[in-house]
Amino acid sequence: MVKALTLALCLMTHGLATPALADLVPSDGIATSGPLTDAEFLRLATCGATPDSDCLSPVLRWDKPRLTLRIGSSKGDTPSGFEARLMPAVRNAINEVNAVGAGVSISFTNAPVADITVLATPLGEGTELGEEPGFSGPGVMGVGYMTVWSDERNRIVEAVILISTTITDSDLTSVVLEEVTQSLGFLYDIENPDYEGVSILSQTSNTTTRLAGQDAAILRLHYPAKP
Repeated sequence: MVKALTLALCLMTHGLATPALADLVPSDGIATSGPLTDAEFLRLATCGATPDSDCLSPVLRWDKPRLTLRIGSSKGDTPSGFEARLMPAVRNAINEVNAVGAGVSISFTNAPVADITVLATPLGEGTELGEEPGFSGPGVMGVGYMTVWSDERNRIVEAVILISTTITDSDLTSVVLEEVTQSLGFLYDIENPDYEGVSILSQTSNTTTRLAGQDAAILRLHYPAKP
């Protein structure tokens, strides 16, 4: 059975879908204090565990080292020039993932099918979304909205990222990078002042545009490079 898990990215917080066929992810970040070890940060980002708690959901990951990503045809009217604005943000996200040296990489494709599909949508924050294969799981739209579908072995088999055309240029690069990062299985934000403005997974910051430090470390831990 393939099930969907959905995340909505607002400017400062994640809104949560309430999917009928999905695991549930909290509507806000996982609160911690002080710096975490790489292993602790990995558990928080992938299954919602704090250093003193158990996982909230299964750990999901892709089961292949090379993924493809495409920009699909949008549903509804898209402002002129929006794809030209979106492409640099997508390229940045791909380059950041690939530069980490993890055992997973992403390549851009113009093919009609890809592992990860990015779709521009005129839907704004607060729009109710339904269960629609290839588009979204049910939930509430943010400026970004990511759905991953996984199988019974917790392998991610497909991801779709919705980017609202209402997003500002100042938020676009960070939001796309966060959504692409989360599509690799990092489903939980962190609510911790030590990570604000530092981690792409910080709940309270929308300015990070690079994968560095512990963000890069947990990507390498989740997808170890082959010797």
